[in-house]
Amino acid sequence: MRLLLSHLLVLCAAQPLAAQIPYDTDRNQGIGVTAGMASGAGISYQEILPSAFGYRGAVALWKVNDFFFFDAGASGLRVLRDDGDRRIYLVGSLSYWRRTDEETEPILDDNDNVIGERVFDDVDDSWALGFGAGIEVPFGAHAGLSLEALFTYWAEAGDLLPLPQAAIHYHF
Repeated sequence: MRLLLSHLLVLCAAQPLAAQIPYDTDRNQGIGVTAGMASGAGISYQEILPSAFGYRGAVALWKVNDFFFFDAGASGLRVLRDDGDRRIYLVGSLSYWRRTDEETEPILDDNDNVIGERVFDDVDDSWALGFGAGIEVPFGAHAGLSLEALFTYWAEAGDLLPLPQAAIHYHF
């Protein structure tokens, strides 16, 4: 955990490379889809600010009958290089997800005959924190693909895992 916090400190203090274009008006905001353990998964919004810092938020909601899933994530970005052909950046991410489902269990009498049902909630939730680097490459006039490699602490497992993340955004 201390390692992740020290890397987040480096993220904030990192100086941009000399060739950086910190503000490209054609691709500083984007709406799309993000998928990753640390960043969350779902519909996302991303913005790169003139200071070469940026942020991304992702949210997903899913409800089918008694099943409900919620995922929310936030990422901080520090652009190191943006030459118009690719954007190289550091990323720190935090996400939380929760899944609930109603389960039914039969109630049996002494002769194993069903005499009723018991309904209970099955709830599972967790969070993740990650730090790493990413690259965004444009394809087409207004689209971009981001690929990221993060060291991710997953609270449910208690492990630090090297995991990929990906995002596709329409830039405006």
